[in-house]
Amino acid sequence: MGQMIRLTLMLLILAMWVTGCHLENGAAQSGGTYSMESVEEVTDPLSVIAIFAHPDDETWISGTLAKLADHRVKVFPVYATSGDAGSDRSGLETSGSELALIREQEAIAASQILGLQSPMFLRFPDGKLNQYPQEVVKQLNAILEQKKPLAILTFAEGGITGNGDHKTLNRLVSAQSYPIAGYFGVSHSRAEALAISANKFGIDYKLAMPVSDASVTIRVDVSSFTTQRVEAMASHKTQFSPVLITAFTDFTDSEPLEELISVNEESRTVLIRLLE
Repeated sequence: MGQMIRLTLMLLILAMWVTGCHLENGAAQSGGTYSMESVEEVTDPLSVIAIFAHPDDETWISGTLAKLADHRVKVFPVYATSGDAGSDRSGLETSGSELALIREQEAIAASQILGLQSPMFLRFPDGKLNQYPQEVVKQLNAILEQKKPLAILTFAEGGITGNGDHKTLNRLVSAQSYPIAGYFGVSHSRAEALAISANKFGIDYKLAMPVSDASVTIRVDVSSFTTQRVEAMASHKTQFSPVLITAFTDFTDSEPLEELISVNEESRTVLIRLLE
């Protein structure tokens, strides 16, 4: 009987991971959710936590994440919001909680393509992360305590696009002074290349907050993961039109690198070792 109970619990936990994780105040939630208190502490000795504001944000670093996964690193994507305040560009005209649910499914699909672990959805209100600093940090610390990752990745200062939630995550992670934190951004050089690719297809796009080329400490060759990067982006049908995906494909062909910023030697050494 004891073995049967343990087997049942293991199957229930596995089912929750397959549907994507949702952490909310560290308590058990219904509907395919995940509780920090419902299972024993799980330590992943070779893992990385990637912290994003919205589903689709992983596109900025998808090649690096795929490369880590290819190196047998467990990459856990964490989405602080589910994008409920965003726009639906698929033509279905969904919004609010309905759009958020679709965007979560898109993030799960993208994670599977990139070889990542099931995403964790914190479901804070989209566009309002700055109103919940203590709650966000509490959730992140709970995840870090359980997973004990070798590295954390989140947005560089400015949040790449200047989005408020992106910048809030950078501020919160930076303020915690995690020694294992690293940041992803787009340098001025790559931002110019992105604008050129967009312009080829009639898109006037200029990145709002690129980082200086000199600030980049790690350049990751992701040329072997172009197909996965494009397919993962295409999973976000509510966010990216076919022409945007075509422009991104052109960009990935011309710029086979992604960029990281480490603020100390410890995080730099760890990230380089994981990506070798």
